[in-house]
This record gives sequence, structure tokens and C-alpha cells, in this order.
Amino acid sequence: NFNNKSVVEFGVGTGRLTKLYIQQAKQASCFDRSEHMLDKAKANLESFKGKTTLDICDNNYISRLNLKADFIMEGWSFGHTVMENADKVFKITDKLVSDCVSLLKKNGTMIIIETLGTNTEKPAPPGETLKVFYNHLEEKHNFKRITIETDYKFTTVHEAVRILGFFFGEETAKSISEKNNAIVKEFTGIWYKKF
Repeated sequence: NFNNKSVVEFGVGTGRLTKLYIQQAKQASCFDRSEHMLDKAKANLESFKGKTTLDICDNNYISRLNLKADFIMEGWSFGHTVMENADKVFKITDKLVSDCVSLLKKNGTMIIIETLGTNTEKPAPPGETLKVFYNHLEEKHNFKRITIETDYKFTTVHEAVRILGFFFGEETAKSISEKNNAIVKEFTGIWYKKF
């Protein structure tokens, strides 16, 4: 329940996740390492500018922030940081978790939202690095996970191929084209823990 709560969000992107909670929240401090994404988020969250701040912050520098919030959350962002540091998954996961926990108020909640596969029939981490990351969140840090379906519904197969091919590459585009379905299955994991 985000009612009258403060939120810090990492990897805000276009503000897609922010829009799900910002009406109830008291205020949100949103970060992304891409200025281009922050510009999109600013436009998308224009009607909430009284209670949102948007700033640049790479996930590797979370510990430099001087903030406290009831909720710390991220969407499809820590996975990228972990992938970029695939040789030290445990270390980077521990750092991301401890950096976020340092920003939490007492009894605060941390929420991590990451992919469990796009254009696939059942939920699974796409690749060994993310599998290790997710397992470490659950086994060492005791996060609980729920899995939800977040399918893409496009107007045409051509549109699905064009848009998802751009994001996920040629192999995905080819597979979507072969399946010939404008609905592309996707699964998302939500890891959460109260501190």
C-alpha cells in the first residue's frame, strides 16, 4: 500500500512503473542513468511534477544518495547492472541490496522487478547470470518472489516483430514472426522484502 508513502525508484525509464503507484504515494524520487529516459519520464509524469523528482544516478552509485523512503524499488534495471558485472554477481547483488537498504526507513519495503522471459511459454531467468542473481536474492537475502504474466498485445504481428525485434534482437523478431501471433507472452518476477 503506497498510501501517503515516500518512494525511491531506480531505473525509472519512461515512468511506466511510477504511474502505477504515484497517485497514492506522497512523493517519489526517481533515478535513471540515461538523460534521454529521464526526459521521457518527465513528459509522462508531467501531471505529477509536484510530487516527483527525476535525477541522473547510475545504480553503482546509490550509496551516494542522501535520502530515506518507505519503499525502494526498481524495474528492469538492476538486471542490467548485474549483467554488466557478470564476473562478480554475488558482490554486485550484495552491494545493490545493502545500498538500497541504507535508504529505507524503519519497516520499509524493497521491491525488485525483473524479467522472467519474453516470447517464452513458461517463466525462467533468461540466462545463467540472471539465474544466479535471482537465486542470490532469494537464498541469501530472503526475498520472496511472485511471478506475473505481462504479455504484450500488439495490433499486428508485423508491429510485434518491429518493436520487440528492436528491443530484443533479430532472433526474437524471427521467432515472433514464425509464431505469427500479435500477442507475445512475457513473464515478470517481483521480489519483495520488508526490512
